[in-house]
Order: sequence, then C-alpha cells, then structure tokens
Amino acid sequence: MAKRSEISGAIRFKGADRHQLQHIDAVLLILGYKGDPSLIVPLRRTPSRFRKGELYRLILRHEAEGSASNRETATRIAQAKGWDTALVKPLMNNIKTAKGWRRRRAEAVGHDSRPQE
Repeated sequence: MAKRSEISGAIRFKGADRHQLQHIDAVLLILGYKGDPSLIVPLRRTPSRFRKGELYRLILRHEAEGSASNRETATRIAQAKGWDTALVKPLMNNIKTAKGWRRRRAEAVGHDSRPQE
C-alpha cells in the first residue's frame, strides 16, 4: 500500500508513467488487498529546505551560541538564511521533529543524550 501511495503521488504530482500503477494494483489484489486500490491516497512529499543533516547542524550551532528555545533557534536560522519571518512557525515544527528524530535514533543505538549525574 505504501509503494502504491508513493507511485500514485509521483504520477499525480510529478508526471511519472501512469501504467506502473496497474501493476502495483494487480500485486495488491494478488496479495489479498480487500478494497479498491485506486482509493489509496497518493503520497505527496514536500521538498526540503535543507540539505541532509544541515538543519540539525544549524540547530546545534545556534544552541551553542545561546539560543534557548525552538522559536529563538528558528528565528536565528531564518535570519541567517535570509528567509521571511513567516517561515519561523513551520521551522519551529521542523526543529522539534529533527530533535525528536535525533533523540530516538540515539536511544535506539544505545547512546544516552542526557548528561550523567
């Protein structure tokens, strides 16, 4: 289902080859999918404003410079990039998500991100 969603999103939003979807639908039916595959919602990926790892590096740099909150960090990043202040709110959500991903990844690997007492 995830692959069907991804391919239908590529077709709808990027103009990919439409006949690929028929093959995915056939495989879903073979595997026992109950329902109409055409009703699976297309996946729409939004383009990222940052290169891989860039956001987290910016977060660390601005927090090291004394940024105390996600709002302040987002404001500093927007100013450094020369972006409009209207992007501060979505950038705050990106920062929160990036920190959460990094924390969960560190916990999964076995590193504790909290300082030892």
